[in-house]
Amino acid sequence: MKKRNPYNWLRWIARITGILIVAFTLFFFVGEIMEGQQRHAGSALASYTPLILIIFVIWGIALAGLVLALWKEGLGGSISLVSYILVYILNLFNKEASMRGNAITIFLIFSISSILYLVYWKLNKDELRKTAILKPENPDKA
Repeated sequence: MKKRNPYNWLRWIARITGILIVAFTLFFFVGEIMEGQQRHAGSALASYTPLILIIFVIWGIALAGLVLALWKEGLGGSISLVSYILVYILNLFNKEASMRGNAITIFLIFSISSILYLVYWKLNKDELRKTAILKPENPDKA
């Protein structure tokens, strides 16, 4: 008989928030690309500084980490959280950023699903270790 995971609710909250964050970001990314092509006659990337392009690439890695976390919670959550931290740090050096004071709030909103995945992964790992300790080694001898 398979035992139910007591932390499954945390996993589903992380999944739902992660999917919403990926969808929200992709929605705005596609809109920005389309608007940029209209504004710059097809050369939208030419208007961005190298720092902004690096931030975009790392942000994409963070989103890929959220997608990976659907299957591998620990690895995907770690990749995503580290990438969001790098984006936050790089954004501090961005002179074009208009909202430096609210950057920590935005960082926390976007990294919440990564944190939830890591919390779930840690709690699940501890639960599996605890049940393995309580389970007898050889059920025939018991």
